[in-house]
Amino acid sequence: MHVDTMKLGAAGLGPKRLNVSAAKTLAVIAFVCGLTTLLGWALDIPLLYRFLPTTYPLWPLSGLAYTCIAAGVLADQAERRRLALPLYAIALTIGVLGTAQPLIHPWINPGMLLFPSRIEVLGLPHGGNPGVNAVVYQLMLPIAALACRSRWRLLREVAPLVAIAPLALALSSATAMMLATKPSVVNLDLRASVPGTIIAMSLTAAILLGHWRVVGQASARIERPQPSAIQTVVAGAILLPALPATIELLLERRADGAMIPGHLVLGMFNVLAIGLIAYWAVHRVGREQTARAELTLALDGATVTMTDARGAIIYWSLGCQQLYGFTEAEALGANIYMLLRARCPSWNSSYALPDADGAQELVEQRKDGSELHVIERQLRFATPDRGAIVVHSILDISERVSALRALRASEERLAQAAAAHELGIFDWDVGSDHVNWSPGTEQRLGLRPGALSNFESWRHLINPDDLESLRNTVTLATKERADRFAFRYRLDNQEGVARTLEGSARCFYGANGELIRVVGAALDITERDEREAALRRREAQMRTVLETVPDAMIVLGSDGSILQFSAAAELLWGYRASEVVGRHFTMLIPSDEAEADEELLRRFIETGEGLVGEVLVGTALTADGRRFPAEMRAGVARSDGHLLITVFIRDLSERVAAEQRLSELNNEIAHVSRQSAMSEMAADLAHELNQPLSATANFLAAARMLIERGEGGPRVTDLLRMGSEQTQRAGEIIRRLRAFVARGEVEMRVESVERTIRDAVELVLVGTGHFNLRVSFNLDPAARFILADRIQVQQVLVNLLRNAVQALKMVDPDDRQITITSETLPDEMVAITVTDSGPGLPAHVLETLFSRFSTTKGGAGGMGIGLSISKRIIEGHGGILSAENAPGGGASFRFTLPGVEEGEE
Repeated sequence: MHVDTMKLGAAGLGPKRLNVSAAKTLAVIAFVCGLTTLLGWALDIPLLYRFLPTTYPLWPLSGLAYTCIAAGVLADQAERRRLALPLYAIALTIGVLGTAQPLIHPWINPGMLLFPSRIEVLGLPHGGNPGVNAVVYQLMLPIAALACRSRWRLLREVAPLVAIAPLALALSSATAMMLATKPSVVNLDLRASVPGTIIAMSLTAAILLGHWRVVGQASARIERPQPSAIQTVVAGAILLPALPATIELLLERRADGAMIPGHLVLGMFNVLAIGLIAYWAVHRVGREQTARAELTLALDGATVTMTDARGAIIYWSLGCQQLYGFTEAEALGANIYMLLRARCPSWNSSYALPDADGAQELVEQRKDGSELHVIERQLRFATPDRGAIVVHSILDISERVSALRALRASEERLAQAAAAHELGIFDWDVGSDHVNWSPGTEQRLGLRPGALSNFESWRHLINPDDLESLRNTVTLATKERADRFAFRYRLDNQEGVARTLEGSARCFYGANGELIRVVGAALDITERDEREAALRRREAQMRTVLETVPDAMIVLGSDGSILQFSAAAELLWGYRASEVVGRHFTMLIPSDEAEADEELLRRFIETGEGLVGEVLVGTALTADGRRFPAEMRAGVARSDGHLLITVFIRDLSERVAAEQRLSELNNEIAHVSRQSAMSEMAADLAHELNQPLSATANFLAAARMLIERGEGGPRVTDLLRMGSEQTQRAGEIIRRLRAFVARGEVEMRVESVERTIRDAVELVLVGTGHFNLRVSFNLDPAARFILADRIQVQQVLVNLLRNAVQALKMVDPDDRQITITSETLPDEMVAITVTDSGPGLPAHVLETLFSRFSTTKGGAGGMGIGLSISKRIIEGHGGILSAENAPGGGASFRFTLPGVEEGEE
């Protein structure tokens, strides 16, 4: 394709280059001749401005005009239009002055402007003034040259007519001079010079050759005719050459004083004859142009363009301009497929249209860059002048393609949506009993393709329990001429697994009202059906659980309104569910606690903190006004954007009463434990009390004896003091016993660690001196104070010390050692440890050591509740009681209590 185009281009350039060279050569000849004549006048060499000795001279002004015309033609050939225009204007001005010379002769003689003295020497009539031939040359040749280069096609077409007139005149003058017996006489009558004739012929030929080159360039396109303009230009082209000559002759005769009427009649006759010829030519050309214009107008209305064999546009209709946006000037000469960026559509964007038969579908671009789809048909034919021409008939199918593309996209979306939702679309032609399903539907149901292609095959697969119901539905819809009906049935697949289908169908009826077609959609809802069944089972199970669970359940909204009220809640509060649902939850609690509970709910709604995950204890109010303690646990769920708060409430009345009874029982047991411990220590206490009392009696008896003897003074005073001390000692022992044994309320105070420990030790070790027990203290100075009930802590210490004393009875007296230590822990707790040097605790005893009625005393006595009570006392203080065997032997008991720093309130 590229090689053929280059060959055609090379073939077309040859004649054009030849025309250009010939035109330039002729223009150079004319230019040289013009300069030669001017040089002859300047140097006064007659042969140079006559060319032949006896011929008529070429006057200087005419020589200047011819030289300007030749220079303008050369500038035109060199594409220097701006230089050519003033040269043509000079020549036209000289021609106009020559035509009007008879009128302006009294004031100025244009012919005498150059070399007047040498013109007068010749003594020729009308010296310096151009003749008829020269006037025609000077007017017609510039006009023809300008018309050849005009942008208007009509002027370019008429240019040869304008140029032929000077050529004919020059040829006739040359012929007359060659045939005449006295050429000088002919030259004188015509005032036709040999140089002027040669220049006129050369310039005319150069202009015509240049015109043919322009026409050759313009012939690559087909242009629209303009009948009225063509008529006007043709008439002007015919009349214009005659008018200057006629006017010049009339004016010249008048200036000579000859009779005008005869010449006037002759001139009018010439003009009339030429006018008749012009009328006939114009009328004939006008009719043909009008017919062509009508045909072109009809052609312009269609979207049609013409190209040459190389694809260059030679005709661009108005329909194409409107469709593509390119103007005629932009399109002419351009390759049609390059201009429109035409391409064949890809396989996925092509559309099989009826219009495409015998044609080709193209995707092209408008001037604004938008794309359009077209169907292009080509008609090829050949002309003698232009060769091969291709007529392109274009049909815009963009809207149709857009519609088909939208339809295809809609079908694809429908297919994708149907596949995504596993939606089966069916079309049942009742007359032919053929069912057409959307692709993949039967496979998704576990069936082979075509298994549901007709009613019978479908009937064999449907569940028998659903067949009759579906038949009744279709029969009823047909009887009532219903537009649509809904259905639901089960279908057994090849594996015997039932699939549940649900959907709706559209009914179409014939002229007689019979059902002819059913179109619908079926959705496989097997999984959804199973989920719904499972959900119903779970709901029933949950309902059973909620009805049987002992705790009451209340569901609240975010605004505090009651949404659900369980049966247990009805029994607990005494309200029916219908009486409380929709009302605010504060109706179920006392008014003095409503504000705090509302603030708790509001804070949870705003921040999400509190309420959920916490065990709340409060007071509830029944329908009859009874208050009861309640424990609440809450959970949160969101449903459809709504917040649901589920609260489980448990009545704590029985538990509180049981805990109160248990607390009282624990106090009784602790009291009994202390009394039991005291009963066991009674003998030792009696011995311990007997010593200070006996000593007191002895001191008092001795004092009395001294007094009776009359002795007094310091000795009696000392005896009385020592007796008093022994009495106070006995009183302190009794005080401690009374405080330990007494039953009272728990009183948490800041107590001294050392005092509490030493008081308990002294209380336990009363009367045990004969056991040879040694007690050592290792107290931390930093652990000075505890926050505790001193009596309860001393009870724990007494239990631990008594157990240690009991264990030490089984070891050698020299090895009986009890060590009491205290230390500060990092968590602001104080740890107290009681360690003995006894045999230690058996492993099986450590596992149940703090259980009630667990004892290591065997038959020695003991209820086995001391350590259990001690553990509860320590845990009640927020501490921990533990036991282990010491690394060096013996048992070690350790308990912790809240510590208080010195100076802390």
